[in-house]
Amino acid sequence: MTPDPFAPYIGDRPPTLEELDRELAKTAAEHPAVCTLREIGRSRADRAMTMLTLPGGPKQVLVIGAPHPNEPIGLAAIPALARYIAEHPQAREEVSWHLVGCADPDGVAANQDWWSTTWPPTLESYHRGMYRPVAAAQPEWTFPSPAFDATLPETRALMSVIDDLRPALTVSLHGSDSGGVWAMASRAEPALPQTMADLAARYGLRVEETPSDCIGLPSFGAGAFLLAPPAVTETDGPRGGGDDREWEPAGSSSAHYTARHGGFGLFPEVPMWASAPIRLSPQETIGILEDARCVLGDLIAELMAASDQETVFLASAKEICSITRLMVRQIQETPEASREQDLVLLIPARAAGMLLRHADQFLAAAPDCEQRQALRAKSEAVLLSWCHRAEKSLRPRPMPLSRTAGYQAEMVLATAGLLSAVPPGVPGPEGWA
Repeated sequence: MTPDPFAPYIGDRPPTLEELDRELAKTAAEHPAVCTLREIGRSRADRAMTMLTLPGGPKQVLVIGAPHPNEPIGLAAIPALARYIAEHPQAREEVSWHLVGCADPDGVAANQDWWSTTWPPTLESYHRGMYRPVAAAQPEWTFPSPAFDATLPETRALMSVIDDLRPALTVSLHGSDSGGVWAMASRAEPALPQTMADLAARYGLRVEETPSDCIGLPSFGAGAFLLAPPAVTETDGPRGGGDDREWEPAGSSSAHYTARHGGFGLFPEVPMWASAPIRLSPQETIGILEDARCVLGDLIAELMAASDQETVFLASAKEICSITRLMVRQIQETPEASREQDLVLLIPARAAGMLLRHADQFLAAAPDCEQRQALRAKSEAVLLSWCHRAEKSLRPRPMPLSRTAGYQAEMVLATAGLLSAVPPGVPGPEGWA
């Protein structure tokens, strides 16, 4: 393996949906003897979900791109993996590969303008184009669990693939905004943390010690965390639905569902920006989050009073209020883990960006309405203020895709090499079945 085996296969920016489809189709056409491309399902808006299969050894490995639509680096890793595996027979000696280009085509369609036109993104361009669905609209978090059965069409397509393949490994290519690399997994794999550290060092990336998403989760090595099992009972009220409760996933994930069949589920996270560590006391962190929730709550109330138009952007911004509640509780319970949490500054900006997109939609319906013009201007001012604050503190530096997508693609190959083929009928971890 060369020092950067994927560099020849990675472009300057992530592909759009249309470009991704063309790249996978091109690989299939150029290598008809070693790969096939087929449709596995349709999205809620009737967009195709496709999977490239490269058969080989007995170990079945499934790789999923864009589990969250604001995380595009995996969209660059998927076609790079496809071309590399097609051109390197040794990669297929022990493994049969199945590459799903995009788990959430509709969400990606709502995001891709910011990476197709402004790559590398600035914090402002990223948040102006932001769309992060509510939990119940995320294909990654709507796999069935004891407390959830409202699966999405995209999720059902992925479930069918996992049921058929019973993969030894499912890798869902997640991403983060800034910081370092880390991973969440369905079970402890002792060799994984060192593998991750070695690859990160080679690609010039740091391993994140305590990502915000992993506060309170068990760790089996530096930057490696165990996913919590799915909830077994439904809680009262709408799930992740507003300012009066904490956020939680709607259902289980692709990793949980793979584990039910005895396989290993992995989320290798990689950032878009390198960033400076921030130093905030727990009290300062809580103050930022509480202030953001108040500002968002007031702005949401004004927007809703001005128009009864509902949009996906408004719903997602409302849900972020419940996320801030969860973050505050985590900081109160584990104050030492809160000192370097970039998301303290970035989660509020996500909500502001989506409120601006909501305001743009309702202003378009009445462009001469002075009240709506004023609310749009207010939403934009909040976004710009919070982006400036984050820029000043984090000093984000874009990283080339050859490093980030290259690392993620090589993590897929390396993890596949760590695992043995899983025999049929092996149960998942206790509580995950």
